[in-house]
Amino acid sequence: MAVAIRTTDFPEGFGTHVYDGVQATMNLAGDPPEGLLFHWAGEVDGKWTVTDVWEGREAYDRFRDERLLPAIQQVSGMDPAGGPMPTVTEFAVHNYMKA
Repeated sequence: MAVAIRTTDFPEGFGTHVYDGVQATMNLAGDPPEGLLFHWAGEVDGKWTVTDVWEGREAYDRFRDERLLPAIQQVSGMDPAGGPMPTVTEFAVHNYMKA
């Protein structure tokens, strides 16, 4: 079942510059992760927010562990597993559409 993953409340200093660097490091446009259906990022009410729709939670977890966390550490120098973590909320997706 598809899931939406919303990530907010990032640690101090995380914003557009870190996001852009992480995206460039992972080359998501040229090498999209398996299972990713939709990606959106930007500020919502003054907070950096990332929302993805994945084919399933397992696909997101694999991407997070194998690509995302190492890229964050490479770009920011922060150990994502050892510092403050953003808030991750999972939502069941009843339906989605690609145009």
